[in-house]
Amino acid sequence: MTVIDEDGNLFGVVNVVDALAIVLVLAVLVAGVAVVGVLGIGDSSEPDESSIDPDEDLETRHVTIDLGDQSEYVVDRINEGDTVTHEDSPHNLTITDVYVTPNLSNNVEPTVTIRTEINGELTDSDDDSSNIQYAGEELRVGTDLQLATAEYTTQGEVTDVDFDNPALETDTTPVLLETTVDDRTAAELESGDTVALGPHETATVTAVDLYPTGGDQYRAFVGAELETLTEGTTPTYGTQPVTIGTQLTLQTDAYDLEGEIRQRGTDEQAGEPTTTRATIELDSVSPNVDESLEVGQTETVRGETFATVESVRSEPAEVVLESDDGNIHLREHPTNRDVTLEVELRTLETDTGVRFHGDQLRENESITLEFNRIDVNGTVTEFE
Repeated sequence: MTVIDEDGNLFGVVNVVDALAIVLVLAVLVAGVAVVGVLGIGDSSEPDESSIDPDEDLETRHVTIDLGDQSEYVVDRINEGDTVTHEDSPHNLTITDVYVTPNLSNNVEPTVTIRTEINGELTDSDDDSSNIQYAGEELRVGTDLQLATAEYTTQGEVTDVDFDNPALETDTTPVLLETTVDDRTAAELESGDTVALGPHETATVTAVDLYPTGGDQYRAFVGAELETLTEGTTPTYGTQPVTIGTQLTLQTDAYDLEGEIRQRGTDEQAGEPTTTRATIELDSVSPNVDESLEVGQTETVRGETFATVESVRSEPAEVVLESDDGNIHLREHPTNRDVTLEVELRTLETDTGVRFHGDQLRENESITLEFNRIDVNGTVTEFE
């Protein structure tokens, strides 16, 4: 038997045109059932879990990531609000806080720590159900994560995961540094100088006290406010703890300043300003020094006066000579003079005594003053 006979019947029973019509009707019916199933019309059963929007299953964690040393290119571009997304995943990461400091261990590239808000899926781990998975990685302390935005790519290590606190635990920590600087650096040092890494300011100079020590050198007490990151109970700056006795480097556009932290929590020297009158003996000074000293002279640095000469007494210096027969004779020096100065000093009164030029003022100890660019070294014989 032929499939279609000479009269156009299918298997000799149904006309071909009628058969095509039947197939078309069946196709429409099937399509209608599919549409009803998708829309849930007339179906009171619960939807399949696979049809739920994956965003409804996401959990949020605040995660700290240590990015370590970063190039200037990344430091210039990394900012709050930067977002990392994944094409094949609903997970995303948004930077909520950025902390940048110099790396004081190598002084080459700055170090970066960021706080992020991460959306991910809850893990099935029995021992820690509060953790989430992000881009296939379970977020735990020590996990390595890669960040890729339109402008930069970098990676770092997770150091903290919690539910709260979108910001890093940072603070402004005042410190007082002590160091020695030359004329050139002393001329550049100013209150208001900043340490900046790209758009991030990490430290600000707040106070400068300079005391001449001779030879175009100055003892410097520099107050600064550091943007510190708190780890445990100790603030850190430049990957190292900010503690008394620690060496700290401040790098500005004009100078690099390295000093020892003498105080933390304040950027000023301890003590109340006061004045102290002192007697200073200068032994066997040259005629040039003797002739340059006069009443009213001041030791002044940057408009601040630290010492004022109130009186000058001078007499020939004595020298001990030994004659050919071995006898000892005390004679006047042919040119040098012994000078006694009465000076008024600008000092600080502290619980432990009077301080001048940053040191405790004591009798029978040496002192250095500078008058009209002439260094004067003497001994304090008394003060009140």
